[in-house]
Amino acid sequence: MKNAITLQFVVVYGVEILIGLLLSVALRDAGLAGAILFTGLILLVAYSYRDYFKMAHHFKELSIRDELTGLHNHRWIQSFMDELFEQKAPFALLMLDIDHFRRYNEAWGHVEGDGALKRIAEILEESRIQDEEIARYSGEEFAIALPGYSLEQAEIRAENIRRAVEQADIKGVERLPGKRLTVSIGVAHYPSMAESKTDLLMMVDDALYKGKFTGRNKVSIYTSVLEDMKRSLALTEDDEELFRTIKVFLTFLNSKDRYTYAHTERDVLYAEALAKRIGLPEEELRYLRFGSFLHDIGKVEVPIEVLTKRGPLTKDEWEIMKSHVELGVNIVKPIAALERCLPIIRHHHERFAGGGYPDGIEKEEIPLSARILTIADSFDAMTTSRPYQRKRTKEEAFVELRACAGTQFDPELVEPFIEVVREMGLLAEESPDDTDITGA
Repeated sequence: MKNAITLQFVVVYGVEILIGLLLSVALRDAGLAGAILFTGLILLVAYSYRDYFKMAHHFKELSIRDELTGLHNHRWIQSFMDELFEQKAPFALLMLDIDHFRRYNEAWGHVEGDGALKRIAEILEESRIQDEEIARYSGEEFAIALPGYSLEQAEIRAENIRRAVEQADIKGVERLPGKRLTVSIGVAHYPSMAESKTDLLMMVDDALYKGKFTGRNKVSIYTSVLEDMKRSLALTEDDEELFRTIKVFLTFLNSKDRYTYAHTERDVLYAEALAKRIGLPEEELRYLRFGSFLHDIGKVEVPIEVLTKRGPLTKDEWEIMKSHVELGVNIVKPIAALERCLPIIRHHHERFAGGGYPDGIEKEEIPLSARILTIADSFDAMTTSRPYQRKRTKEEAFVELRACAGTQFDPELVEPFIEVVREMGLLAEESPDDTDITGA
């Protein structure tokens, strides 16, 4: 679009210059009368192209601006980030998503929904600071680039935006949870976190997703359990190479099935909270976090048609799926520093009363960390939408946990887990059919 408009301007100006040259040659000896005629013709040409210039400017604006909100659009903010990366200029990126926006549209209709989007855009414009660039990124998402900002400064800016939206007077909020329209904001930074635009966008999206899942109406800084794990382990040179291999496996798993990757990070949150509640020693807590993050890494070897199948698995497919625990052990085992994670990876599908897999052990034979992860893993599976099962509410999942205490789950861990989940505030406002996290 930009190149086409530029070419049109070149053609127009070229025509004008050519006319001018021809006239100047033809009229150079015509004296005053020729000069007047020449000036009149130039004015006539300029007047003739006036509407064309306006139209060209209009099309240029349409190519870089969102028609509804008047903000810059997805294309423009992408180009702006490209320029920052080319200049190697540090900047922070905020990704803002309106909480429960689908419910707002269902309650009031899309016309009022458009009004709410415009109101959010106005709030962002009213609070805009120097050098800040704002764009409507997609439906109810807005991107904000902050050139020269540190991560700490970006977090403060994001919190100010969150509060401004929360306190705004917006029509129809009485039908929303908390009777207000709120936003969740993910924050990431270049170059301290990411080396490329693709990585930065993935990180800010992950941060936003976590914020939406863990209660909404919050600012979430991107964090990586994997990178935290690497920094806290004393890795040998060989371990470093193997660790990079695991990172490749996890990246591939994320591209293969986004659910599995996000599921593992939520498991870390749940398992860590329960472990702290029961007083698990810090050293064991450290490896529980790592084991929770790596527990499904064996799924990278499971065929994608089995991993993402919409519907019940056949007997043969189920056997393939169950093999992921042993496959995971084989992937992680060569890294000596992660040896204490292996029992967690292997035994998180054992049952307290026996009959689980792969070894069918029971009760205290199952490592405590694996028993903790079993509850966290099952709870997240129950409260997350999957193609083959209905998502349950938090309270429905609690009923199931209590019903299976002593058979599938360690009965001593069920009530402490329920207590910490209530305190964390996860899914407090969800209903069984509210399956869209990022759009809700």
